[in-house]
Amino acid sequence: MDSRLLSTLNARAGNTRDPVVWAKVVCRAASHFAAHGKTDEALIAIKNVRNQFGKDLHIDVASWLMLAEGVLHYFHARVPEAYDRIRRAYGLAIALRNNSAFPSCAAWMAQIEFESSKYDEMGKHLEEAFLTAQPQDYQAIARSSLTLATAYHIAGTFEMARPWYEKARLSAAAEGDDATVSATLHNMATLRASNVRLEDTFGGDFRKEALRVNLEAGSSLTYDIAIGHKGLDFLGQMLRGLIFTIDGKYHEGLAVFESIDIKAMPDRLRPLVLIDMAWCRIKTQDSTLEWSGILELERLMSAVQDADDLAYINSRLRQIADACNETAAAAIFASAADAALAEHRVFQVNLLKILEQVEKNPILG
Repeated sequence: MDSRLLSTLNARAGNTRDPVVWAKVVCRAASHFAAHGKTDEALIAIKNVRNQFGKDLHIDVASWLMLAEGVLHYFHARVPEAYDRIRRAYGLAIALRNNSAFPSCAAWMAQIEFESSKYDEMGKHLEEAFLTAQPQDYQAIARSSLTLATAYHIAGTFEMARPWYEKARLSAAAEGDDATVSATLHNMATLRASNVRLEDTFGGDFRKEALRVNLEAGSSLTYDIAIGHKGLDFLGQMLRGLIFTIDGKYHEGLAVFESIDIKAMPDRLRPLVLIDMAWCRIKTQDSTLEWSGILELERLMSAVQDADDLAYINSRLRQIADACNETAAAAIFASAADAALAEHRVFQVNLLKILEQVEKNPILG
């Protein structure tokens, strides 16, 4: 069943004789298809726009088309390609003074920069998106609000993230954008789950927080099933496996992790799935797990970018080394985990300063 947003876009496309208006609506539909993991539909929409204009692509359409292509790359986990297309869309919107596309381009620039750890640039583009978006520009407001909320959550301040999560959800719901509502629910659950697993490996008290994780993860996964959402579906599988692991259901967790297409994931995320698989095998006393395989996993860690992920992986490796009676290795992993966690705490402080600067803008109040 089509979302309310897609039904509205289809109606607009069918009721206009203006080719520019039609093209912008179809480009937005392409982005929405991409977010749902409906690649074929997205490609058809993009092709239809290109066929309509040929080589004489209208300047007002060019930014919207490149943005749609960038969003499609993003939902295939091709972040560099997504950044290239969205940056071109953003540059065209500035050069051609295409104000209708600019807020959404700025919002997606912020999203990609967040993914690429370019936090100063992210802050700049968040400010641009919030300053230039009109009240009815739900796509720009929802995407920039979600990026800001996620950044606050990673900075360790869920209470500051909460109102931005709510703004993202309400903005997306206002036009029936169920894909962005899904992303909002998923981010809340995943980041809380990531915090819980970090507490788990470092010996913290995580049981109370784990109850919230179960509730939020359940809501996110149920919503995705209800709307047929399949965009970046490996992230949903990672969340399911992680919830099973937190709950001590290691056989179920292992089955989920083994179902993930590792090759379809970004390099930086693969070690997270592999370490969780290894931990589940340890806890289920799987005889196929060998210490040599753990050392191979260690060699894959060079792709991991975030200090909290490094802290978690090294801390889990310490636990696995202990279970394998590799005492010397356990001590090395423990030291690396502590260093990465300390680095993450410094990162959180610095990120919070950038986000607070964004919120100092009066229009965000």
